[in-house]
This record gives sequence, structure tokens and C-alpha cells, in this order.
Amino acid sequence: MNSASLSRPTIAAGQLIRRGVSWWLAELAELVPHQLLRLFGQSGETTSVLQLGAGEPVLLVSDRRQANPIVLPLAGFGEHERRMRVQSVLRSHRADDTVAVSLDRSLVFETSIDLPSAAEGSLDAILRHQIERLVPLSVAETCFAYRIIARMPAAGTLKVGLTIAKNATIEAGLAAAKAAGLNPRLVIVSRPEGAPSDRVVLWRAGNGMAEATGRRRLRHALEIAAIVFAFLAYGLYVHRLDRIRDDLKTRIDHAKPVAAAVQSLAQQVGETNEALTFFQRRRNEVSPLAILDELTRLVPTDSWVKQLVARGRTVEIDGSSPRASDLVSRVESSAMFENPRFRSPITLSPDGKSERFDLSLDIKAEPAP
Repeated sequence: MNSASLSRPTIAAGQLIRRGVSWWLAELAELVPHQLLRLFGQSGETTSVLQLGAGEPVLLVSDRRQANPIVLPLAGFGEHERRMRVQSVLRSHRADDTVAVSLDRSLVFETSIDLPSAAEGSLDAILRHQIERLVPLSVAETCFAYRIIARMPAAGTLKVGLTIAKNATIEAGLAAAKAAGLNPRLVIVSRPEGAPSDRVVLWRAGNGMAEATGRRRLRHALEIAAIVFAFLAYGLYVHRLDRIRDDLKTRIDHAKPVAAAVQSLAQQVGETNEALTFFQRRRNEVSPLAILDELTRLVPTDSWVKQLVARGRTVEIDGSSPRASDLVSRVESSAMFENPRFRSPITLSPDGKSERFDLSLDIKAEPAP
């Protein structure tokens, strides 16, 4: 399987994830008052517009770096190529795939109705009864939006602007947006310049064609509850971490005296071991008096020792003897010394009667107990 065959599933998965995130953010944005969004410079609505009319569909993508939106015609391309072109333009201008479908005014029916001022509290129900008188369609086949154009208190009436579109027209616009890989959030009708409102919203994502206001409020309440529970779960998690941290801190505080006592005991053991090693070493060393006593028995009475040096377990003697070589055999038969060796050649003394020697001896190690 090559990389080309993996690209389509990967792209489809990415689009699905982006649509899910966009839907969720749009639903959350619906919970924020539009006045507050405008205060922070956000309109709370989609910035891309898919225009549908008598001609070819056109996608308008807003770009903050340019004064005019990017115009992308969508006619004359296959479905896959159209999706790729749309995604390429959205990525290059850092826009998401949410879009508002704008219907041309030729696709809708617009009129105005004069009603009594008392009807303002129930305009939706009253206008539903008036639709079948205005267009040859039933209420179930249409979708409408209204706005109050003017109030005339002196006459006790108000003028209501009414915009009616077929459900089939709205469904065709939604299908065209989805075929281009877009996520439609609104279906609108643009108003002429100078009108009190720049557009009329006929359909909004999540409302369906005739979703009740109570049902939408219930869904929003559930979304808010989900967010609250998420924050509550996070707060409980943080609280549990704080308790674990406090418990660990308490254990550390209790363990500090024990650790200090163990460290002090280890230091005392080390000092004791050093003292024992010192005394053991001193016990294993041969005392100078024992060395002198043994040398007194080894050296003949006709011999002289001029210098005696003890270096650890080595003894060096320098002197003269009529027969210096006899000292080697005496040392070899000693119970204290071993390994006799001359440190320099034997020489005759000036009188020619004795030999000068420089002999090194090793003290025998005591057998292990």
C-alpha cells in the first residue's frame, strides 16, 4: 500500500475531526451573548460564505491581511477536486471549514405584513398561519424568518418583514456546502445596502428545520452541565493531588529524624571501624624492643651495628663483621626475620680485619588467627 492510497483516509479523518471541533466551538459560541463577542472584536459567526444563486456557486473566504475576501468559483470541478481546492484555500488563509450559505434573493420570497401591536408577543405563531396565504406551499415545506421593520404607536400597528424559503432550497444549499467539504453553520439571505440588518438567518446548525426553542435550550443546558462536570472532575483531581502531596510531606517530616539518626549511627560505626583498624594494625606491628632483642641474638659479639632503621615491616642494619655473609644464614634461621638481602656490595674496612655490610630484613607476618 503506497502513500497515495493512504492520503484519502487520512484527509477524511482530519476533516471529520475538524468538523467535530468546529461544531463544538460553534455550539459554545452560541452560549455567549453576541454583544459580548462584539466587545472583544469577534462576531461569533462564520467568516466564509458560500454564495448560491442562478449562476455558479462561489466561496468567499475572508483574510485579515486583505481588504477583500478571496473568491473561489466551485463550478466545473469533480467532487474530489473541488474538496481539495477548498481545503487548500482554507489552509493557506488559516480559515476553518465552517461556512454560511448565502441564498440569492431570487431564491426566496420577501414581503411585509401590517399587524396589530398586540401581536408582537406571538409573532411566530401568527406568521405560521399567514404563510399559506402568501405562498402556495404548506408550513411544513417552508422555512421563514421575520423582523420588525417599524412600530406605529399612533395607529397601534407594526410592520413585520417576512422572508420565506423552501425547505428544498435550504437542503440544496446545505448539500452543496457539504459536497465541497465545508461545514455549514448558517443559511442566510443578504439584505440590500442601507437595510437595518445586513442579513436574515433562515437556518442555524443544531436547530434543524423546525427545532423547538425549548429543545435547543435543553441541549445547551446539557452542554453547560458537561463543561461544569469536566471542571469539577479536574478540581477533584487537583484536590486529590494536593492531599497526596500533603501526605508525602508529612511522611518526609516524620522520616527526617530517623534519617538523621541513621546517618549519625553510620558515622559512629565508621569512626569505630577506623579505631579498630588502627588498633589492629598496631597490634600486628612488632615492637622496637622485640626487634632489638632478636637482632642482639642474631648479630655475633664480634660484629658491630652502626645504624638500625625500621620502616614498617622492613629492618635495615648497617655495620661491620668479620664474616658478613654468615649473617644471612643466621637470619634465615630466625623466628622473626626473613628474606635477608644486601642492599650494597660487601666491602673491607680500612683496617682490613672486618667487612662492611648493609643488610635489609623483612619481619615475618603473624599467622592469621
